[in-house]
Amino acid sequence: MFNAFADKDENPELPGSDWDFTFSKQGATTKVSITIYNESLARMEKMIEMGFKEGYSISMQNLEDLLGTLSQRK
Repeated sequence: MFNAFADKDENPELPGSDWDFTFSKQGATTKVSITIYNESLARMEKMIEMGFKEGYSISMQNLEDLLGTLSQRK
């Protein structure tokens, strides 16, 4: 996935980050590995300054909730 911030008109503010998501089943558990590639440490520091940690935590909770819901459908 390619992730970039955007202005109020949804125009991406480049550069962005490349994200690699890998899902694997380990018994009754789904393991999610996420690798984020940035062009520089400065870019990552800027993302953290803009609230990356908080947004990432919310995203991971949403993913956990979704996977929990999907696993109950079996």
